[in-house]
Amino acid sequence: MLRQKPSIESLAKIFINQLLAPYRLKYDMTVELKDNIYWVNLKGEDVSFLIGRKGVILYSLQHLLRLYIRRSIDEEVMVTLDINGYRAEKEKKLVFLARKAAFRVKKTGKKFIFRPMPAALRRIIHKTLENNPEVITYSEGKEPKRRVIVALKRRNG
Repeated sequence: MLRQKPSIESLAKIFINQLLAPYRLKYDMTVELKDNIYWVNLKGEDVSFLIGRKGVILYSLQHLLRLYIRRSIDEEVMVTLDINGYRAEKEKKLVFLARKAAFRVKKTGKKFIFRPMPAALRRIIHKTLENNPEVITYSEGKEPKRRVIVALKRRNG
């Protein structure tokens, strides 16, 4: 008899609820699919400490959640964990900074080097500028000091 795979939503809820149960925190959790990415959103007064300094705890929890889900269903899945809108706000800021960097690179002709950041944040910059005809983005360095560079595209001819 074949067993049905558990849903991403149920796996996310099981993982988060079991992880946070000992703390007896009050929070609401939603899981939604946007652009092939499952967004797991936690909201509540008690959960902000799970963000950590510069989001370090949040990114670690997201990594563990993603591993748990991938191993449970034996499938590649993109999962983003957000707590009290921290990630959504960070993403908005990064999109703005990426566009600003591209403008500066076009104006000066010099490459722009971002500070080191986690892969999930670098991905936002790459995605924001991927269709820009005048600049390219690439990452350099080794974790945890890997950073995004925005440079002018070379013109052929």
